Amino acid sequence: MKLALITALSLAAALVAALALVLAMSGVKEPPQLESMSAADQRLGSGAPVPPYERFPARDGAQLAYRFYPGEPGKGVAIAIHGSSGVSVAVHGVSSGFAAAGIATYALDLRGHGESGTLGDLAYRGQSENDLADLVAFVSARHPQEKLLLFGHSLGGAFVLRVAGSPLASRFAGIIASAPILSSSGPTSRPDTGGWTHVSIPRIAVLTILNRLGISALDGLPVIAYAVPPAATGKRARIYSHRLLASLMLPRDWQPTVASIARPTVVMIGADDALFVAGAYPAAIGAVNNRIPVDVLAGIDHMGMVYTPAAVAATTARATQLMDGR
Repeated sequence: MKLALITALSLAAALVAALALVLAMSGVKEPPQLESMSAADQRLGSGAPVPPYERFPARDGAQLAYRFYPGEPGKGVAIAIHGSSGVSVAVHGVSSGFAAAGIATYALDLRGHGESGTLGDLAYRGQSENDLADLVAFVSARHPQEKLLLFGHSLGGAFVLRVAGSPLASRFAGIIASAPILSSSGPTSRPDTGGWTHVSIPRIAVLTILNRLGISALDGLPVIAYAVPPAATGKRARIYSHRLLASLMLPRDWQPTVASIARPTVVMIGADDALFVAGAYPAAIGAVNNRIPVDVLAGIDHMGMVYTPAAVAATTARATQLMDGR
């Protein structure tokens, strides 16, 4: 019995040492600059004036930042979510388009981004959804008679699909996922997200195992770095912790979440997207949930989805349809 116990303890110690070694040796490094993303960054915030930051209280007492775009009574209210390493100004084009159509819009700095919390991190997995629920309560109190729309771009698009498969989805008349990342592998993905990311897969694997064992103390370790331009607009998170990435991404097996979506939801993506394989989206989404239409916009690239006039017009038209129940 003692020998068996000693052997078991030795194996456990060896496993812990191996996991610790993987965590120590598998850090992240910032990838080289991605020209398409650097060029697009210069377009963010162009056009209509960017509203100043305002703040709302989250359940933990934190004051999270957003920008408000006024609309018209009776046209509904949208919440707009930026993509990876982004800030609210990244969805300025779409937010301005919504507002011009009468849809008031709250463009959020997600916690861990811009003026909301510590860059690249949050307190626990799932805090992003709690923050969104708090924002929904705040917005609903200010606009009690208005329907709500949820919009997200890129990683924000993945996040809104995640929300669309959750109980919080019932608060929204419609959901738009613009160029959402579905998975880091599979037919819709490109290696290293087209050069936008460097991911520590070994570290993610170890932290995932630890989480399944109920150990989350190391979830603050960095697991992904982004090719953020040196002169990027706003406070930009260049590196994410495991808990921040896990809070925004769809699950590794994303299909069940998307299959469960019952609220009116639309996926949109530019045909020239250099981060994801746009042509694979209709089949990938349709195979698991044929109630979700996929609009592939010709001549539009990844970031163009949130600022080019054609993409903003198409997205605004979809938003109006969802608000009208069409």
